[in-house]
Amino acid sequence: MARIPLEERRRLLISATLTVIERDGMAGATARRIVQEAQMPLGALHYAFDNVEALLTAAADEVTAAERLVAEQGLVEATRTEGLAGVLAAGLEGYVDLLVAEPGRELAFLELMLHASRARLASPPAPGRYAGAYRMVGELLSQAAQAAGRTWGLPLEELSRHTVSVLDGITTTWLADHDTDAAKATARFHARALAATAAPVDHQEGTSDAH
Repeated sequence: MARIPLEERRRLLISATLTVIERDGMAGATARRIVQEAQMPLGALHYAFDNVEALLTAAADEVTAAERLVAEQGLVEATRTEGLAGVLAAGLEGYVDLLVAEPGRELAFLELMLHASRARLASPPAPGRYAGAYRMVGELLSQAAQAAGRTWGLPLEELSRHTVSVLDGITTTWLADHDTDAAKATARFHARALAATAAPVDHQEGTSDAH
């Protein structure tokens, strides 16, 4: 058998991990079952990752990266004339479309987050495994404001956390009721709430020049 390059090995193991969690839940995400799904020997996992927890972290990051691509596509397709609320709604509704298309993958992400949270029950306050999600959403919010010619009136970190919390809520409620119209209505509501905190770029420029 030809030797598989390290990055390809990592990609296959991440894909196998998400497939196993979608099918069997976190309880089934053992090293042995993951490598069986990837059709690799057990040693291949430890060659590609330090341990199973590192692989689980990479799997969560993979889902976050896919969500970013979908949201960015929505932002690109939205035009400046739609205003900030429209640009944000396009990105958020794109996430809902991804959730509807791949519910098992998003459920796997939630299970990964809960698994990581269980290990932090006695830990002090910190972003934990949500750090990547906060960073990704913050970057998308910056892109959206720029596309609409606006600037945020509240700290981006605060708005990112609000948005991640709303997205988690959209995910769990949609998984429970499969009400896509309601999920998109929530997305649009949050888009309007976010947009209400922003101001035109010109409004802020005079303040910036004063410093």
